[in-house]
Amino acid sequence: MFHRTMEFAGSWYPRRAEACEQQIRAYWNVPPPATNSPTLFGVVPHAGWLFSGRIAARVFQALESEPPPLVVVLGGHLRRGDPVVAMTEGEWETPFGLFPIHEGFRAELEKLPEVVLENERRHYPDNSTELQLPFARFKFPGAELLPIRVPPGPAALEVGRRLHAYLAANKLRAAVIASTDLTHYGDNYGFQPRGKGPAALTWVREVNDPAFIRAVEKGDSEGILAVAAERTNACSAGAVAALNELARADGLAFRPLAYATSADAGPHDTRNFVGYVGGIYC
Repeated sequence: MFHRTMEFAGSWYPRRAEACEQQIRAYWNVPPPATNSPTLFGVVPHAGWLFSGRIAARVFQALESEPPPLVVVLGGHLRRGDPVVAMTEGEWETPFGLFPIHEGFRAELEKLPEVVLENERRHYPDNSTELQLPFARFKFPGAELLPIRVPPGPAALEVGRRLHAYLAANKLRAAVIASTDLTHYGDNYGFQPRGKGPAALTWVREVNDPAFIRAVEKGDSEGILAVAAERTNACSAGAVAALNELARADGLAFRPLAYATSADAGPHDTRNFVGYVGGIYC
């Protein structure tokens, strides 16, 4: 059996269950957002918890509490022409125990033009997925996990459509989480079209990141991919586009809940920083 271990625990988030639970409950020490209807679909960031954990936790807190049998985490960090990457067997370690992997969607994935199914010999660390697992395992302890990394191209839309059809055909309730960070700005990321300093940070906060958020609010999946490609303002736009296809088929629209940048947390670096958004489909 493919047993996948934690790669980022102890640095990006707490390794021990007690410390992890303490941190999550501290994040949840705010009133949950009021929604018109229950939701199980959310968009979260995936930096270390110091920088974006509070935003991710707020999204998980907003999800309905009745546990679904399946949690789908749509990750990214892929290029447009890359294959879809998924784990369809085994278990993934978390501070709260092992997350069993859902196997039923494998047949649908294998119908895609190009897909890589991870195994013990072929897999790579990926924070876009792993950073969500402690939240998901804590919130939904009895669920199975389906982790899929989605490139920012046409395959993203196909994944969303196939996933929606699969859930409907099998009458499966699922929490579906799309994981992306926003603009990566500065020398460290090779992207600084507005120079350096406070003016650049203001541009990211008030212009570049809002352009992506507005595209998600509009609900046009191809538009989500286009604005990310044009403005370099999302590192995993394919994950969001895939979730958008699924949510749109259910008549749901995106609602932002929180936004921040890494410059808002210690060490308050305004030379190299990343934007984060959290929100739900309802």
